[in-house]
Amino acid sequence: MQKIPVKLAEPGMKLAKPVARDNGMVVLAEGLELSEGIISRLVSMNVERIVVQGNPLDLGDGSDSSWGKKSERLDHLFRRYTNDKWMFRVKGFFREYFNLKAAAQKAEAEAYKLAEEQAAASALEADEAEKVDERGEDF
Repeated sequence: MQKIPVKLAEPGMKLAKPVARDNGMVVLAEGLELSEGIISRLVSMNVERIVVQGNPLDLGDGSDSSWGKKSERLDHLFRRYTNDKWMFRVKGFFREYFNLKAAAQKAEAEAYKLAEEQAAASALEADEAEKVDERGEDF
């Protein structure tokens, strides 16, 4: 079971826990397989995180982002509370939050890079098509 940002959800993943509104009304049932439509519906409903079956994503430590650096710094910040079970839990909540943010930031960067590559490929195809039209022949 893994809690992930909805931004990182992919079709085919299955919910490990139901998705409910603030008033407790269940919107999506446990075990439901996600599709593009369901994911876009979750985004439009402003759902930030979902719990999916298994561990489909490697959230890593995200050490290359500012969120990853914040996560790494937690050990230093909580060094005086090693025997306090409540502070240990607080540190765990912060670590999970920072790791989720780092993973979301990484996914956004990858999506942006992919969009740029697709735009460049489309522009190249358009240029090639123009050259063919100008010559009136095919390469």
